[in-house]
Amino acid sequence: MADKNISDILVETLIKAEVRQIYGLIGDSLNPIGNAVRLNGKLEWIGVRNEETAALAAGAAALHSGKLQVCAGTTGPGSVHLINGLYDANRNHAPVLAIVTDVPNMYAGLSYFQATTPMRLYEDCSIFCERLSTPQQMPLLLQEAMQTALDNHGVAVIIIPRDVSTAAYEPSIYERKVQRLPVQVVPQLSEIEKLADYIKQFNKITLYCGYGCLDTMPEVLKLAEMLKAPIVSTLRSKYFTEVNNPYSVGMNGLISAQESHYALYKCELLMLLGTDFPYRPFMPKTPKVIQIDYAAKHIGRRSTLEMGIHGDVKTSLGMLLEKLSPNPSSAHLEASLAACNEIISGLKQDVVKMADSHILNPEYLTARLSALAKDDAIFAVDVGLNDIWAARYVEAKPGRLITGSFKHATMAAAVPYAIGLKTSNPERQVIAMSGDGGLTMLLGDLLTVVQHNLSVKIIVYNNGEFGFINKEAEMENMPPFQTWLKNPDFAKMAEVMGIKSCRIECPQDLDAVLTEALEYDGAFLIDALTNPLALGRLTNA
Repeated sequence: MADKNISDILVETLIKAEVRQIYGLIGDSLNPIGNAVRLNGKLEWIGVRNEETAALAAGAAALHSGKLQVCAGTTGPGSVHLINGLYDANRNHAPVLAIVTDVPNMYAGLSYFQATTPMRLYEDCSIFCERLSTPQQMPLLLQEAMQTALDNHGVAVIIIPRDVSTAAYEPSIYERKVQRLPVQVVPQLSEIEKLADYIKQFNKITLYCGYGCLDTMPEVLKLAEMLKAPIVSTLRSKYFTEVNNPYSVGMNGLISAQESHYALYKCELLMLLGTDFPYRPFMPKTPKVIQIDYAAKHIGRRSTLEMGIHGDVKTSLGMLLEKLSPNPSSAHLEASLAACNEIISGLKQDVVKMADSHILNPEYLTARLSALAKDDAIFAVDVGLNDIWAARYVEAKPGRLITGSFKHATMAAAVPYAIGLKTSNPERQVIAMSGDGGLTMLLGDLLTVVQHNLSVKIIVYNNGEFGFINKEAEMENMPPFQTWLKNPDFAKMAEVMGIKSCRIECPQDLDAVLTEALEYDGAFLIDALTNPLALGRLTNA
């Protein structure tokens, strides 16, 4: 044990905690840890071209596995690149450990080369941020960071000075086991009884289900059946709330096609279940509102409530269902479903007509991509118009995942998310729905896809502009400004990088190209020249 240093122990501690990959860019003060990874041989280092990609990839893998994921950055400018991805992970409540290396202790506070103040930098994008000042703090401080990330569902940052990482390790008297512990937030029975009595006053009830309903859909569906209530979904919850759901009336907000408008605005009681939907202008003002959430801080901060229940949705609904009686009227449910089906049928008819167009429309591209992809495919979606296309045209199916930076809303997330999700799910089909602006922001990490032989499919929605930004300007009666993009031929660029590719602008060729890409054993990029005027078909509601 005496010949091991702190970096060696760090790697061994990560392995004991069932960490399998580290996403990062080796260099400078991170070299001792990288060398320990190399010597140990049991951790996979996913080398990226930009540390932002490392944090985004780790966050995506953590969010959808529930397991601790790790990213790393070196002194100063290296680790600063992590910050945007860490904000994304923290807002997603994803358990991520960020290893940030720093200047030697003796130079701290002396304006040393590349020095920053990491404790200040990372406190706002993490739930734990501490400095490993002495070797004696290992491995307990690292274990504390990892357990906090798992327990509190967020980002933990551990800052390691260069001299500490190479210091000799002295065996600790006590080591803590890092483990995922199940958590159940149980509401008071008296509050559930009050809620049941309150619900019995209403016949027109709508359920609004967010990500907090994950693993709770059997209870949600039983509640919808009992109350004859339509179910509205958020974008984050779409992939599981809309599957085999006869009560689904789609989504709300700008990304929707207003298919849930009737269910939301004609109800008497709106039940918010596990959602912290932030856009108040899209929330109806007339119905009474109740909310159930595992996080007390979420309750009442988006809508005026008649009642709030602090409890996880699964436990709360299990208790509530025992206290309710069936709603005798299904009129609101039937009318909500009819209104939704009319709008969705119109969207589908429009897509069918687009097959004969002379130009490739993004709606048609997305609908065909959804139809040809595997039922359990993973869709990593870029921020912007691609969110709208995914929300409206990617079908939720059993086992399918639709994800993206839906809370932090950072551009360029699609390819990094795909890297993290393909690394942690090597057997799954992983598709990145990239915008042209998003792709070019972290373009260098196409080489990460190549270097690590990741068989991801990258569909570039190339409309030559920041389309969603144009839409935002239009909604505020402003003309577009500096939003056009002079793009290269992305297919040729990908080919030079070592990625098989194809450029397409004709809908008649689309199915053949998509089929080739999806069946190809390796990375494949499609540069899809899509209709920029599709923007004009979007509604403001």
